[in-house]
Amino acid sequence: MLKPEKEPEELIFELYSPMVAAPAEVRPQIEYTPPEMNLPSLDDIPDPEIPELPPEPEPRPEETIPVESDPEPVREVVNFEEFQKTNPIPRQRVPERKPQTRRNNDLSREVDRLRENLNQLPNQITLPQTAIDSFSATDQNRLNSYFSQLVQAVLNSIEIHPLEANPLQTKVQFSLGPTGIISGVHVLASSGDSIYDQKVVEGFNRLARFKPPPGFNKTESLILTIKQRDR
Repeated sequence: MLKPEKEPEELIFELYSPMVAAPAEVRPQIEYTPPEMNLPSLDDIPDPEIPELPPEPEPRPEETIPVESDPEPVREVVNFEEFQKTNPIPRQRVPERKPQTRRNNDLSREVDRLRENLNQLPNQITLPQTAIDSFSATDQNRLNSYFSQLVQAVLNSIEIHPLEANPLQTKVQFSLGPTGIISGVHVLASSGDSIYDQKVVEGFNRLARFKPPPGFNKTESLILTIKQRDR
């Protein structure tokens, strides 16, 4: 067991009485006596005098400006017969209707015109007269547009050929079926240039088929004059 090297010191506690505070300084009291005042009582105060208000002025009457009104017109009662006598109605002129010329419903002239147009289409495309007679007026009108598209398609299929001073022209006959098949192409009238004629035939064969022509029930023979163009 270990022993402390130094023994602990003994602690001694001493009790002291608390410190007494110093007595406060006594200040002298100041005495004040108010002076006596002679104030009147409520009974001694007289009632205040209320001044009389001036009388209200009498209202002035509003001035009215007289307005002169027009006298009502006296309505005169007139019967219808007397009114007609004093106010006669002028007679109106009815314009004469000119007789209208009757329209001629005969379509024979229109059919003849369409037939001529089929024979005088651009690039000289023609149909046999027997084929023209078998088409209705509506089909003939539709063929005008169809043939112009067909000619344009043929021209686009022909190979380019050197253009001379006078454009070459080749007259060709070919067959066109109801389904638009092109066959039997051959030259009817040469342009004078065999190479150009051969290019025209090859252009037809290259196209080979176009959209179905309107009104075709069988294969028809067509004649087309191809004119050389610059493109």
